[in-house]
Amino acid sequence: MKTNKFIAWIGGIVFMMLSIMGCNDSLDGTTFFTSDDMTIIQTLESNPEVFSSYVEILQKTELYNAFKSYGNYTSFTPTNAAVKAYIKEKFNVESVSEITSPEDIEFLKVVVKFHTIPSGRGTSGFVEGRLADTTFTGDYLTTSFLKGGGIANVEINREVGLEVYDIKATNGIIHTIDGVLDPYVDPVPVVMDKAGEHTIFVDALKQTGYYDTFSVIFNEFGAKSNVTILAESDAVYAENGIHSFQDLANKYSPGDTDYTNPENELNRFVAYHATQNFLYSRNFPTDGFVNTVLPRNAWKAFKTDKELKINESETGVNDTWTSLIAAQSNYPAKNGVYHTVNKEMPIFTPKAKHIIFDLVTDQPEYQSGLVKSGTNYPSTTYENIRWFPEGNKRFWRRGKEQNFRNSVFDVGGYSWIEFDTPVLPKGKYEMLVLGNGGNNARAILQVYWDGEPIGSVYDMTKKGTSIGWPDEAVMESNGWRHGYKCITDNTGANQYDNSNKIRFIVTKELLCSEQKRHTVRFQAIKAGGSPLDFIEFIPVVDNAPADPSECPPGADN
Repeated sequence: MKTNKFIAWIGGIVFMMLSIMGCNDSLDGTTFFTSDDMTIIQTLESNPEVFSSYVEILQKTELYNAFKSYGNYTSFTPTNAAVKAYIKEKFNVESVSEITSPEDIEFLKVVVKFHTIPSGRGTSGFVEGRLADTTFTGDYLTTSFLKGGGIANVEINREVGLEVYDIKATNGIIHTIDGVLDPYVDPVPVVMDKAGEHTIFVDALKQTGYYDTFSVIFNEFGAKSNVTILAESDAVYAENGIHSFQDLANKYSPGDTDYTNPENELNRFVAYHATQNFLYSRNFPTDGFVNTVLPRNAWKAFKTDKELKINESETGVNDTWTSLIAAQSNYPAKNGVYHTVNKEMPIFTPKAKHIIFDLVTDQPEYQSGLVKSGTNYPSTTYENIRWFPEGNKRFWRRGKEQNFRNSVFDVGGYSWIEFDTPVLPKGKYEMLVLGNGGNNARAILQVYWDGEPIGSVYDMTKKGTSIGWPDEAVMESNGWRHGYKCITDNTGANQYDNSNKIRFIVTKELLCSEQKRHTVRFQAIKAGGSPLDFIEFIPVVDNAPADPSECPPGADN
């Protein structure tokens, strides 16, 4: 096979922003300016013994010319043998030329878009889980190393393998695959149902009504819904003497058959197994909580080098936890992903814990790729953020920021903005907030907690030198603390040494009487720029807060 030949490919692959199953594509049949070097399409054409069938698909779908212009793309390209097997199974034909119906051709367009990513992704960027960028159908492809043996044994979407990879072109990368990837069509519950390994849990989803709830792909605003499910397989249930849905119901809600009632214990059990965050195994927090669909309840996650511990007990003696069964997890669907847990997972009540709530990267819209850095969005884009008056806001995520996870919500000009917090375990906390202060800030704010004002006024215009920086004792007496040494920008400069990256102590007496989510509002006394980084909750144990100089888990950029 000829490698190191080049391609110039679709700048216009902007085509892929179309609705997945078939609007007219403005780029269909369009010819683009090409360079004198080999394009991706020309590279494919120079190897007809391997790629002629996929080239024919591109031609038939009128996307052939679109793949000739400049850009930086990744094409997962199936071989002739893979295409032949796929079209025989899908359309019962022997050649691409026999596919003639408009519906089938539209479906092939989706197939092409699903095999293409709008950035160059070599195998060095493959991880166990989803790739960083979505395809042009708006979906994430997954890569898996479970078969071992390095890149040569990587599976894409747990269904096809690589043959030749990292074929470089002037505008992208080609990876040859030994099968055709089926575009995601079904939501998570349907994918689980078809797989047949979780029949008892799927029955529980149906009986409680969550099967339909978790099958919604787009919400009423047209935004994609997300769901991650942790489920016990039939085999795991069998280890606990559960062999049918009725066995499960008898265990969790004996005598109560109103399974759709949110107060029903089986309903609560099922709701606790799902989150509206989009989490492959590698996306779970290193040390933190994940909100579940069950109100006021969360999963506690802790990652070591070897495993993900979920709901680790806190007795210090004979600690137990739940893990994911790797070979039965990270299965993708149109609206999320599901995992199989290694043991029965009852509802868990954690103790108070140090939590840093990142106002950008902890949002489900960020995690699912619906919002991008530097782009303005209306408040209706977000489920857990609201502001007034309406107007588009943006966030930044870039290495030069000395912010937690290098991200900051770059807001200003509002009367108020409010955020729904993650689930906080019961307990007493100190509450702090950090924003980019100094010359970049103009706002003076009153903080509200669940509708009630708390603490003194948060004056973001204050410079560190005016409140005693860098003297920790003087700063503390004035209601402020340094930022963290472990939170750095891409040059290594840290918050602690920056007089404008200081934490405001909202209150040292925040009492959370039950485990649940809360709402934090910043009400403008004086409106203006107020780049917000994170809100922090530090448990007060025996009336003493945690060491304020200690870097909290997960805060190391």
